[in-house]
Amino acid sequence: MPALLKVARKPILIVVFLVAFMFMYHIASIPKVSNKMQSVAYYTGYDERACLPQEFLQKNPPSKKAKAAMVILVRNKEREAIAETLVNFEDKFNKNFDYPYVFLNEEPFTEEFKTAMKAAAPKATMKFGLVPKSQWSYPPWIDQSLAQESRRKMDESGKYNKQYGFVVTLLELRETIPSLWKYVEDYAKSRRIDISSESSQLLFPYFRDKRTGDFNLCHFWSNFEIASLNLWRSPQYRDFFNYLDQTGNFFYERWGDAPVHSLAAGLFLTTDQIHYFEDIGYQHDLYRHCPSKASNLSCRCDCPVGTNDKSIDHDKHYDTCLPQWLKHVKNVEKKKVSWWL
Repeated sequence: MPALLKVARKPILIVVFLVAFMFMYHIASIPKVSNKMQSVAYYTGYDERACLPQEFLQKNPPSKKAKAAMVILVRNKEREAIAETLVNFEDKFNKNFDYPYVFLNEEPFTEEFKTAMKAAAPKATMKFGLVPKSQWSYPPWIDQSLAQESRRKMDESGKYNKQYGFVVTLLELRETIPSLWKYVEDYAKSRRIDISSESSQLLFPYFRDKRTGDFNLCHFWSNFEIASLNLWRSPQYRDFFNYLDQTGNFFYERWGDAPVHSLAAGLFLTTDQIHYFEDIGYQHDLYRHCPSKASNLSCRCDCPVGTNDKSIDHDKHYDTCLPQWLKHVKNVEKKKVSWWL
């Protein structure tokens, strides 16, 4: 019996060696992230497995990081909340990429605010900017009394060429934008933009109610958005915004940046230029998005479970538009396939 064990031991050791070798090879082949992204070389010397949203990116990582910054519109009184966000964001993402932060406010930032931000992210590059009053307040052609009365009435009634990314898509309050859809359609007509369901402009139909032809109220929530500045700086968008601005309805009604950004994307972008950040856990007020288990994209995301008085699972909430978005993307993919057949 001992002789038999002695003979059998060699193949066992060989198998153990091969398993260990394959394991070490696998670890060595995984993309790594450096504490400071190199300008031409991808990840080196990172302390944990890179958490990338797609398998393709793991196998074919980009050669350099994006030319980008984190732009945050925030008030001095929100110092503690945004500092907590920075600590989380640095730990989960930005400590590996070192994107700079740009903080904007309509009032000068206090020294206490700046100190708190630098304490929350000591190694990060930060800039603190002041939005000029001329760009923040009412333009001269707006009747401020009429705008105030309009608000009172509303209170009573209740590499992939991606250009825009979102986490939450939901319904807008119809009372705040009663005429927005009409003006968007008028603009499209005046600029000869084809927004019909059969046009090559494949994003706009996502916002159209198929039964009535009206705005279905779905939009991308802009408290979290990632967008190319090429979109907002483009002559088309500036022309569109100026057209809407001249109506005065940013003030007479309550047109927000979220539906305006969304419908602008509908006019000027195609569906495949939009990215849904399924892999980013995010909460604003009570509404929360967490990566689904089925997506296998949660990585180190710290997300609550279910719905309670402090957090609502918005992907399952009554006013989510996520099912419509997923259906829209699937329909667009089907159309693309049919074009090639």
